[in-house]
Formats: sequence, C-alpha cells, structure tokens
Amino acid sequence: MTLTDRRPRTAALPGDPGLYTVLATVSVIARDGLRGLTFRAVAAEAGITDEAVRQRFASTDALVDAALRYALDKSASVFADIADGSSLDHFVEHLTDLVARDPDLQVFQYELMLESRRTPRLDPHVKLLYATYIEATSQALTRLGITADEDLTLLVYSAIEGFIMHQLIAKDRPATERAIERLRRILSTAR
Repeated sequence: MTLTDRRPRTAALPGDPGLYTVLATVSVIARDGLRGLTFRAVAAEAGITDEAVRQRFASTDALVDAALRYALDKSASVFADIADGSSLDHFVEHLTDLVARDPDLQVFQYELMLESRRTPRLDPHVKLLYATYIEATSQALTRLGITADEDLTLLVYSAIEGFIMHQLIAKDRPATERAIERLRRILSTAR
C-alpha cells in the first residue's frame, strides 16, 4: 500500500500537505532504509513532484527531522492512550495495537536507531527518541499505580521494544499478546 492509497482514510491530511511528505518519508525509510531516502523517492511515494518536496524541505536531514517529530508525537499519543485506561488490562489490550496501527512507523524508528551506529549525526535523534520513550514509559507506569525506579522503567521499556520487534518480525500477534499478559502479571505485583 502506498501513501496515495491511504489518503482517503486519513482525515487530518487535507489541511496539511506537508504531512503527505512526512508520511511518505516514514514509508520510504521503512521500506528502503535511510540510505534509500531521496527527494525523488519521497515525491514518488507522496504522489507529488520532486520540486514540491524541495520547496518544503531543504535537505533529506530536514525530512528525517520532520519524520522523527511526527513519529515521536504519534507514538507519545499511543503511550498516553495506553495509560489513559489506568489499568494494566488496558495496557495489555492496546500495546500490540501500537504495531498493528502503523508498522511502518515502528520500522522507521528502528531504521533510524540502527543507522545511528554508522552515522554519528543521527545520535541526537536516537537519544531524543529513547529519552522520550523512557519518560513516556515512566509516566505510563505511574498512571497505572506502579512506583517505577529507573531500572524498572528501563526493564519495561526494553520489554515493550522486544514485543514490538517480535510482532514486526515474527508477525505472531497472539504470542506477543501472551508475553505482554505475562508482563502485566509481573507488573501487578510491583504496585
């Protein structure tokens, strides 16, 4: 499915044409890796001209910055949704939806993380990504009534990362849900 195929289902897009470009950037990086990111690839994915992409974004680094901001905003809202139920059952129920809703968004972030090992200029992006997720995990645990120190927060965050990766690679949502349920039972004793 291309971005063009998704347009009718995305109500927020008509008011912000730049969002087409950001979503196309996420899709291109998820599909082709960061090394496949070009103005031409993003333009083709978004169904616009190269020049239209260049008018909005001065460089591919600017595309990555915008896509990262989008990913952080989108994922932070998912973490907030997970914690809003204020129950561990709600947490378990919605965590696998994080991947099912938009697997490209997750793959984009992993691509960025892996590429940062080879491209030092990406380090600040990855550090921001991790810091944001660690903080979101800590806040979610607090809302769930769990007193989480740094170690427990990192443990839970790392487990979540593992669940997401497992679901992306193994495509075995039931196994992921069982593992999350086990984490829920473990966390219920941490209150």
